[in-house]
Amino acid sequence: MIRAGIVGMGRWGQNLARSVADGSEAIRITAGFTRTPSKVADFAAANGIRLHDSYESLLADEEIDAVVLASPHSVHFAQIMAAAEAGKHVFCEKPFCLSGAEARRALDALAARGLRAGIGHNRRFSPNAVALGELIAGGDLGDMIQIEGNFSANMAGYANEWRDSSSESPAGGMTSLGIHVVDMFINLFGRVESVQAAGARVAIPLDLEDAMTVLLRFEGGQLGYLGTVAATGMLWQVRAFGTKGWAEISGLDRLAVQMADGTGDTRSWDGYEYPGLPTIAAGLEAFARDCEGGDPFPVTPDQIHHGTSVLEAIIRSTGTGERVTVA
Repeated sequence: MIRAGIVGMGRWGQNLARSVADGSEAIRITAGFTRTPSKVADFAAANGIRLHDSYESLLADEEIDAVVLASPHSVHFAQIMAAAEAGKHVFCEKPFCLSGAEARRALDALAARGLRAGIGHNRRFSPNAVALGELIAGGDLGDMIQIEGNFSANMAGYANEWRDSSSESPAGGMTSLGIHVVDMFINLFGRVESVQAAGARVAIPLDLEDAMTVLLRFEGGQLGYLGTVAATGMLWQVRAFGTKGWAEISGLDRLAVQMADGTGDTRSWDGYEYPGLPTIAAGLEAFARDCEGGDPFPVTPDQIHHGTSVLEAIIRSTGTGERVTVA
């Protein structure tokens, strides 16, 4: 059993804690730190979470083995480095860092001390994404040609919170939403060679782009494009095209397949309504097993670094409009 301390106990931090609060035999969140403890006192008490008055105090807690970071994007790097120095494994919400160089340094600092890194890409653990990965890996869809995806939601509710500025959410919805699509693309199609992005602030009353479009070229020669809108209804959709047919995942629980010969199929799974607590728990438990010497966390350190580098390239391209090679 890995004992973890959580940093940041807002809406998503509470989802992380709630997902493993009942019945997990791999990980338990037993301590925490948040900037405004009075807002979460009742939640912490109900879930057996001891609150610390500083991050430094949490790291000094000898009764925790790991930290779970659900904190602002801009502080991830410093917090990961401090956790590595304190000898704690790190599970970090996405994006891991805001630059590839920071991600590389943070991952190296953990690895040098024999510590494990995990990242909050819970959508890798949804049953429809697992099924799509199996179709591609098994050759059922033929040779892969192109992939497209969209993750959109209404971020207007983040007004006056830390996500509501371009400094914390560069390239608009990419850091909170689109980064999930980037990871799924890497998971299914491999490394990204280059990106070209465009963004605009159309409707959202915040200092960030609410419309983002990105064209991608993969190292294997395939193409991709993703969209993210930060001022609309919830949408999660990824569609992969191959020479034998295409398959699409939507939400966390639906899969549609259409073959080139005209046949098709659809599947759905129960119990995965948003926010998909079983997928969040699965990610934390996979991280815990890795910490204890079990199977490696499925998002490898190289993929964490590459995903961060792709995000950095998208941010750069949004500013110039030019195609940017992923470092």
